[in-house]
Amino acid sequence: MKNIFIKLSSATLLALFCFSDIYPLPLTKTCYTTPQDTIDMNFNEEFIYTDTMNRKDIFVFNLGILSNTSIGLEFSLINYGAFETGENLTGDILFNFWHYCGDIFDGFIDTGFNIVIRIPTGPDAYTDEKCRNLSFGNNELKIGPVFSFNITNSEVVSLNINYIFREGKGEKLYSGININPSKSNTYKSCLGLNPFYKGAFLEGENLKNDYMNISAGIISSMFFPWVFFIELYYSARPYMDRDAIEKINIEGDKVNPFLFSMGIKYFFSKSVFLQVSNTINLLMDEKYPKNITQFGLNLFF
Repeated sequence: MKNIFIKLSSATLLALFCFSDIYPLPLTKTCYTTPQDTIDMNFNEEFIYTDTMNRKDIFVFNLGILSNTSIGLEFSLINYGAFETGENLTGDILFNFWHYCGDIFDGFIDTGFNIVIRIPTGPDAYTDEKCRNLSFGNNELKIGPVFSFNITNSEVVSLNINYIFREGKGEKLYSGININPSKSNTYKSCLGLNPFYKGAFLEGENLKNDYMNISAGIISSMFFPWVFFIELYYSARPYMDRDAIEKINIEGDKVNPFLFSMGIKYFFSKSVFLQVSNTINLLMDEKYPKNITQFGLNLFF
């Protein structure tokens, strides 16, 4: 009886470890924070179907730097053709900063804040049509809050609302940020955050390429170590003058994708799990990915 109790207790603790801050989903950030001094390594294979099938090899490294803060880097390799092993291209690099803000309403809602900086090391989407939805190749800055609603002991709903500052064709995204203390426009523009100062980072003209997205995921650990999830995702551009913007088949421009995703995670232990998911673009927009199948492996050190 004692051995059975120990086994049950260990399984319960493992479930709580894995699920209390459930790891991120394909479309939705959760309130998971990489434990301090721990490295979370993620290897993904994405098969992306537009008019042809392509593949992305994705490598993600997250590091817990404080008990409530983590940073991460994402690298990718782009392959034309799903199973070809020839020359591949380097995709963009994503730098991720995550901070867990705490819980409210007696732990019913967990809250956090996420920042993602895109470093344009991949092909330029404005000029390279073939690689358009596999890489952006320009600067982006995504910021937004994350909420996780602890519905039951085994069901969690995560909600993201993000604003994405996007660099337009021929623009320089960060040119409106002023930090030189010897120049007067640094103070007049409030470091570039004054929306009424011409040329400032937040001035309306500089926001015309931006877009927003919202996503929500429902996660269930009822059958742990199997964890199931479904997600919905939608994005749109708040700038309404459609004649004044570049019109290409990318998210938040000519395309406002409405995505549905479902998948499963299997936890071998608290330090290893597999994930399989499939994402469908319900609107089937032309030249935009219609289906993305992802296979992932997470390792913790």
